[in-house]
Amino acid sequence: MTKGFLFIAVLSVLMITSCDNPASIELKNPSFIEGEEITNRIDIALIYRYKCSICHGEKGISIIDGAPNLISTQLSVEEKIAVILNGRGTMPPQKDVLDMPTIRGLAVFIDSFK
Repeated sequence: MTKGFLFIAVLSVLMITSCDNPASIELKNPSFIEGEEITNRIDIALIYRYKCSICHGEKGISIIDGAPNLISTQLSVEEKIAVILNGRGTMPPQKDVLDMPTIRGLAVFIDSFK
């Protein structure tokens, strides 16, 4: 077994497990507000770590080719929401996986990397 094959196998397992819906994560301690829906910054950080860091890194610095560094993004919050909703490039759309308060929370959370 070559190192490259092993790396790809491990990466594939990590990506597959990160594609699960994090709906089982119980949200607590509200701090992001959209209308009447509230999502907590600590919960958003947990969801980011669970769903996004596999490609974008825990601190927003890309660890996979094709995934942009989030620390240098110039996108507005609304543009980030659109990317998270609809996907872009190799990133799959999350509109059927995450709810809007979580997507908005992630878009705002990304700004904390700057």
